Amino acid sequence: MTPARRDHEKPRSPGSRDRNWTGAGWSLALVTVGVLGYLVAFLRVDLPSLPPHGPSGAVWNRIDFALLLFTPLQLASGLAERWLGNPPDVGLLDRLPVLLIVIMIWAVAGAAGWLVLRRMHAEIGLSRLEALVFACGVGLSLVSLFTLVAGLAGLLFSPLVFAVVGAIVLAMAGRHFRVFVFRRFGPRDEKHAIRSAAASASDSARLFGRRWLWLAFPFAAVILFGGMLPPLEFDVREYHLEVPKEFYQQGKITFLPHNVYGNMPLGAEMLSLAAMVVMDDWWLGALAGKAAIALFAPLTAVALYAAGRRWFTTPTGVVAALVYLSIPWVVRVSTSGLVEGVMGFYLLAAGYAFWLWRDAVRLTPGMSDQAARGRLLLCGLLAGGAGAVKYTALPLVVLPLAGAVLIVARRRAGELVFFTLAAAMVCGPWFAKNWALTGNPTYPLMAEMFDGQTRTEAKNAQWNVAHHPPNYAITDFVGRLGRLALRSEWISPLLAPLVALSLLVVRDRRRVGECLLYASVYWIVWWLFTHRLDRFWVPLLPLLALLAGVGAAWRRDRAWRWLLAALLLFGLAGNLLVSVLGPGGYNRYFVRLAKLRDDPERMPPWYEYLDHHVPPGQRVLSVGDAAVFDLRVRVLYNTVFDTCRFEQIVRDRSPDEIRRRLADVSHIYVNWGEIARYRSPGNYGFTDFVQPRVFDRLIAGGILDPPVDKFTDSPVDIFPVRHAAHRAPR
Repeated sequence: MTPARRDHEKPRSPGSRDRNWTGAGWSLALVTVGVLGYLVAFLRVDLPSLPPHGPSGAVWNRIDFALLLFTPLQLASGLAERWLGNPPDVGLLDRLPVLLIVIMIWAVAGAAGWLVLRRMHAEIGLSRLEALVFACGVGLSLVSLFTLVAGLAGLLFSPLVFAVVGAIVLAMAGRHFRVFVFRRFGPRDEKHAIRSAAASASDSARLFGRRWLWLAFPFAAVILFGGMLPPLEFDVREYHLEVPKEFYQQGKITFLPHNVYGNMPLGAEMLSLAAMVVMDDWWLGALAGKAAIALFAPLTAVALYAAGRRWFTTPTGVVAALVYLSIPWVVRVSTSGLVEGVMGFYLLAAGYAFWLWRDAVRLTPGMSDQAARGRLLLCGLLAGGAGAVKYTALPLVVLPLAGAVLIVARRRAGELVFFTLAAAMVCGPWFAKNWALTGNPTYPLMAEMFDGQTRTEAKNAQWNVAHHPPNYAITDFVGRLGRLALRSEWISPLLAPLVALSLLVVRDRRRVGECLLYASVYWIVWWLFTHRLDRFWVPLLPLLALLAGVGAAWRRDRAWRWLLAALLLFGLAGNLLVSVLGPGGYNRYFVRLAKLRDDPERMPPWYEYLDHHVPPGQRVLSVGDAAVFDLRVRVLYNTVFDTCRFEQIVRDRSPDEIRRRLADVSHIYVNWGEIARYRSPGNYGFTDFVQPRVFDRLIAGGILDPPVDKFTDSPVDIFPVRHAAHRAPR
């Protein structure tokens, strides 16, 4: 309420009113200049991943790329060629089985998670949207955990086991479906609660309401359709999908001595394995699992919207969701089949649940101990979900939250025990599995302490060197920050300026400060203890997006609304363009899957040759190439960090011994290009045993035929095994 003006006070003149406005006007002017300066610097960044353009072969920069927005005919032609194929070969109905399995996985997961939430009484005080987010997060961890247990028990041969368990879960949850749909959700007795409908409507009128969320639809569609595409990323073809494929083919989960990555936590990859089992097809199951993993990004955006609405304002949640889902890094990771987005969701959701628990303890004395403890258990389950995805989640998610729980609980050990047990229920089985199969719960890490199968001293040293930080120079630290804020080809122009503006927000500075503190800790740990791949900081992006949403609401006057609207529309349009046409993308969204399976853009011609010339019952021995997911034939291979299988078969063996060991191998495929890459300075290294002269000796000894002539000009050789039942044509 405006205080009454005293009688002796003079009315304000227009000039005095302008002088009082000057401070706010100057702050807005400075912010505008800063944002425009950042955008100019952002647009001048080169994009070396794109092929050169123009007659001079110039390198693209973002200005060149942004100009595509103003050439609609050229843009439409490029999109049509990429999306539909050239010539067009459209297929959408073939996506329906894949989409159906994705829906089934998420439906069973949501039902299982909802049952757990009700059992823990953790749904008390949540909005319906929050209950949906937490139910899906917990449920997807449970689906993953069930797949692990079934795989260890050797139950991957029959889809019936998964179908029966899924039907039981859906039936049990169906009894409580009306509770979820018709019950009045939302806290009424918490001081730190979601704003009332009137307040939310007022906030939306002043800034950005829920209608702006429609702008997230194109990004969600790109992520869904991109998630159903065959994989292109090396790591995905080497282990994210290759390892579930091997587990499916052998009908059980075992130790993989030839793929070191297959013995790490694979919580996200278990969704792909479950889809393979249910569909009884490793190829279509892989696409369904890849799409199920991709949908963690929209789920994270929903969580950001709910978090912003609860603790700040509705516009904060809207902007946070839009900023996150539109970040090209998020789109790229999600559509590629990588799992950093999954870890990012669990990082955000676990922190969200921690805040809910802390608010229940400190701000809601009337809330029952049972409900408050349910929130703590929820926090532990979600933190464990992160730990089941990647080892790095232990120091980056589980341990920080454990310390925070202990601080809030005022050093009472009971709450910490509950949190730890809940986290261990989800991620502990992965460590127990490794301990039982290898003797090292953190295989292949900490080999000096635990040892573990196949980890020789030389291989352990190779692993440590490859994953060690390249240096500790302060210039590198600043340069990496510059990539996060500006120079990464896959970063968003919305992120850095809006995060910076969050420092100006007065409301709930404590929560903003906690986000900034945690982001700083995450960054320092990433820089000090990893080999500093950019995508390893992708799990931090949900938290930065929340800060961006906070920064977007730093003021609410009309001038800032117009500036923010322009910034959002420019950033979203540019991000969408980068996501669908950007460097390294694979965006044949509507081309028939049968054609994409053998697409030359993904499949080298030697894969097609092997698929057609390796006879039934025989295998191919791959040397140097470990990204073998797309091969239809059985393959023997090893990653660069495992013992070379070719060397195991050939070194110090007599010709007769070599022939016996190659009894079921029809061809030896050698990728000299990959071997040269591994042997290049600063790379991982490759065994010196593999040399052309070794193959010359095998040919001279009558073990191998000369390499097929078809690939003389390529970086590969394919040697038919002479005693094989089928002699490949030359």
